[in-house]
Amino acid sequence: MKMNASLIYEILMYLNSFYFGMYATFEIGVGVLKAIGLNYNSDDLTRDGCILLAMCIVETIRIVLGRKSSLSNHAWQATASVILTLPSLAIVIYLCCFQTYVLKLEIILSALMIALQGAELVYAGVFICTMCGDNTYT
Repeated sequence: MKMNASLIYEILMYLNSFYFGMYATFEIGVGVLKAIGLNYNSDDLTRDGCILLAMCIVETIRIVLGRKSSLSNHAWQATASVILTLPSLAIVIYLCCFQTYVLKLEIILSALMIALQGAELVYAGVFICTMCGDNTYT
C-alpha cells in the first residue's frame, strides 16, 4: 500500500490552519488577562507580546506556503514551510514552558500544537522527498 504524503500533509496543514486560529486567539486572550490580573514586569510583558506576535506572523506565512505547495507541487514552498516550522515550534515551546506565567491549559494546548507541527514535519519531509525524487512511469 502506497502512502500519499501530499494528501496527508495537506490534511495536516488544513487542520493546523483552524487549530492555529484557535490557539492564537486563546494565547492573545490569556495574554491580555494575564497582563491585567497578574503582576507583570513591563519588560516581560513586552517580550511575551512580541514573541506571540512573531509566532502569529511566522505561523501564518508557514501555513500559507504549506497549503500552496501541496496544491501546486512546488518543492521550494514546501521546503520554506518546513524551515519556518522550526522557529514556530521553538516559539510554541517557549510559550509552553518559559513564559513568565504559564497556565495548565496553555501547556495542554501547546502540547497539541507541538504534536501537530511534529506530524507536519514528518509528512512534509516525505512529501518533499517524493516531489524531488525521480518520476518513473511503468
